[in-house]
Amino acid sequence: MKINAKPLLITLTLGILTAIGSISIDIYLPAFGIMANYFKVPIVRIESTVTLFLFGMSFGQLLIGPLSDVWGRKTPLRIGLTVYVLCSICCLLTNSFSLFLALRFIQGLAGSACQVICRALVSDIYKDKNAAHVFTILQIIMGVSPILSPIAGGMLAEGSTWKYLFLIMAVVSGLGLVGCLTVLPAGKAASDDKRLNVSGILNSYSYCLKHPAFINYALVRAISNSAAFSFITASPFIFTQIYGLSKKQFGFMFSALAIGVIFTGILNTKLLKHFEVQRITKFAITCQLVTGLLLIITLHFNGSFPVLLGLIFIFLSMLGLILPNTTSLYIGSIPSFSGSASALVGALSYLSAFLITSVLSLLYNRTAYPMILMMCFCALLAYLCLKYKNRRGSYNET
Repeated sequence: MKINAKPLLITLTLGILTAIGSISIDIYLPAFGIMANYFKVPIVRIESTVTLFLFGMSFGQLLIGPLSDVWGRKTPLRIGLTVYVLCSICCLLTNSFSLFLALRFIQGLAGSACQVICRALVSDIYKDKNAAHVFTILQIIMGVSPILSPIAGGMLAEGSTWKYLFLIMAVVSGLGLVGCLTVLPAGKAASDDKRLNVSGILNSYSYCLKHPAFINYALVRAISNSAAFSFITASPFIFTQIYGLSKKQFGFMFSALAIGVIFTGILNTKLLKHFEVQRITKFAITCQLVTGLLLIITLHFNGSFPVLLGLIFIFLSMLGLILPNTTSLYIGSIPSFSGSASALVGALSYLSAFLITSVLSLLYNRTAYPMILMMCFCALLAYLCLKYKNRRGSYNET
């Protein structure tokens, strides 16, 4: 496929689109307490704004993925970005918590277009290890978001300035819209028959689900992503209320943890030159499983905060290896339905994150145990999925 725009600008635009989902959550984590006071609701209700956003992201991808296979990539992406910008501005202006919840759900629906179409576009443009390499670069770019977003959130997490965090969301998504309109290649062309029917959607998903390799890698990515959201959702309370960090300290701490994902992402680009994608993924998940067990032991014996933080750093850093590699593996297994595959895994990832954050809210007991145990549980499930042997007796290429 011929690419007319400069590769750097294309990668940068794809990076912005990929980071929108992360920015939508990370940037306002330090402001949870301020928002609870503003809306006069318990902080647990503010956490539900993350849950609703995740549900919107999950549900939206199921429709937008097949839509992008039929209508082409650019039209659904432009509509999604436009709606996202408008929702961000409305979140900035509203004083009603009920309306705020609704806007976050719609914002998640619109933002899902960025996630699913971005992955599909990479699959359209690049193949095999080149796709894994590009996904790794996007993961590195996206890793900047958890570094800068909480810092901005910590600086603006005040009663008079926290709403500007949603202005930042509008500006970033606006930049993505400009890139979409100017530099992004079209990707897969629209089909001759542009009608979208339920049977067509179901058939495309059925095609994906009949491939064992797709199912295995999709589950591994979704579950690993859920482990990250376990930390993202519960960490504001744990580190500010239990360990006594200020809002700014929490922002810097969260950003420091994100550096690990960037580092392993850079490392992944080097490892891909010497090792198979499946082998790198298996190593990373095994490392997560061992680190998770050490986290439980550290928490049980009241280990020091620096030790706990160091283990969390290692656990989360492995995502820089797991997420881009499993993304290239599951999309590469069914390239003819890359939009539907991307949508199915994206929806599965956010649905599992939605369920995980919902369970975390139910298990809320003013300790770090629910978060740590959920992270370990996700690592164990991902490991078992990677080792899963299908009924035909062949492993999923691992």
